[in-house]
Amino acid sequence: MKRWLGLVVLLGVVMSGCSSRRPGDASAGAEGQAAKIQLDPEQVPEPLRSLTPFAQVWGIGDDVERATFIAQSPSADRETLRRAIAPHQARITVWLDSFGTNPLSDEAAAFMYMQLAVEEMPGD
Repeated sequence: MKRWLGLVVLLGVVMSGCSSRRPGDASAGAEGQAAKIQLDPEQVPEPLRSLTPFAQVWGIGDDVERATFIAQSPSADRETLRRAIAPHQARITVWLDSFGTNPLSDEAAAFMYMQLAVEEMPGD
């Protein structure tokens, strides 16, 4: 019984560190919007700065939260995002690639998750 309890405690500790939520997420789980990190447009390349508000909303790092947000979003909002970032997709990818093996900034991570959101959206 003692061994079983130890395994359960270990599993709980391991699972507590498995969140893929990143700073800049548009959703913060139980904490809600209050825990959202503000993105700094000055940390985004100038040609992409106008997209920062979209990244703030759609740049959700947690896969489940992002999928839920997408599913609950009106199709008009999804289409607005698609149209806004479509002409900038290549430039966003070049910026993200510029980090190489270094960690992404909060802003870059939010842009990456925003791109994922578009890829994961239904065709409407």
